[in-house]
Amino acid sequence: MSRKVIIAANNMIFTSKIMTALDGMEAEGIKAIRSDDIFKRAQELHPDLIIIDLNLNGIEAPSLINKLRSYGATCKIPIVCYSPSTLKDQMKAAKSAGATEVLPNSRMTSKMNQILGKYVEN
Repeated sequence: MSRKVIIAANNMIFTSKIMTALDGMEAEGIKAIRSDDIFKRAQELHPDLIIIDLNLNGIEAPSLINKLRSYGATCKIPIVCYSPSTLKDQMKAAKSAGATEVLPNSRMTSKMNQILGKYVEN
């Protein structure tokens, strides 16, 4: 498994769905839930994708995204964020910080295989 995806999410059901989809793509899902851990792993592993739940406790997603975008080793890694559609300001802040895609939870769930495939299978 040479393809890697960092998953920053606390919801075990959603994380399990992502991991199952990645298994089908012969990619490895690596869970990280603290900003410093996400950043460190991104630098070390050079993943094909980082997925961030914007509601993850303990991280300030826009700051983390800005940091990832400002370092040469991590600046080109695609970042897909998801959030409840009612949190439009949160979604806008992530996009402004440099997230590749910001999706409502419902779209992330319904289109998960296509979204993952776009970054992992290419």
